[in-house]
Amino acid sequence: MTRFNFATLIALPLAILAFGSGHWGVARVVILILLILIGLGSAIPQMRFFGPMVCQGKSSRRCVALTFDDGPDARSTPKLLQLLRNLGIKAAFFGVGRRVAENPELAAWIVSEGHLLENHSYEHSNLTNVFSVIRLRDDLRRAQQAIQKATGILPRFFRPPIGLTNPRVFRVARDLGLTVVGWGAGGLDTQLTSSERIVNRITRRLKPGAIILLHDGNIPDERLVTTVKMLLERLRTLEYEVVRLDQLLK
Repeated sequence: MTRFNFATLIALPLAILAFGSGHWGVARVVILILLILIGLGSAIPQMRFFGPMVCQGKSSRRCVALTFDDGPDARSTPKLLQLLRNLGIKAAFFGVGRRVAENPELAAWIVSEGHLLENHSYEHSNLTNVFSVIRLRDDLRRAQQAIQKATGILPRFFRPPIGLTNPRVFRVARDLGLTVVGWGAGGLDTQLTSSERIVNRITRRLKPGAIILLHDGNIPDERLVTTVKMLLERLRTLEYEVVRLDQLLK
């Protein structure tokens, strides 16, 4: 039973009982609390409100995983790949299916470097979280097909656009054999422009097993490279080892 199911199972009978006994104010408060929980659960992956979202790896070792969203981006991903190669770091890229279809050689390059290329939806629509089951399944399946066509490898992980979830997301992911992955240490690099601030924000959220979220899509290449260099230096100073996402989750 998910936390959503549990909260609904508790809240709805209470609300019905309150309405039936004439305590309309109490019923409204119960429903309001449930709606607030649903909103928070949709927006905060770490709550795992609707299903088993993976936001943390095993913490038995001082290891973290580096993940990048919204690519592949021909303007920034190549320089990132070169940096990661030079430093011997393997990462997980959550690619947008449409971008993979537009840049198949770049997608293949990601995989040839030993990185993971995983599903981040096909369109990356801001409305993904209100898609019907049919539309959501079609979107994720198209992304699966685009990535497999470009790389020969079928993704095993799915990260929802903007991290928003609902019960349909977990249902469709399960149907397609995908594990839903969130993060525990995000840098807000789509909003912040200072590499130092991005790295400091990630550092405050670091702990063994952390899944780190950055973006290679729609990020200026120089800022991306500077941020990743600074982050990797910080991780080395703090004695964290960077491992690939699938290894962190073993």
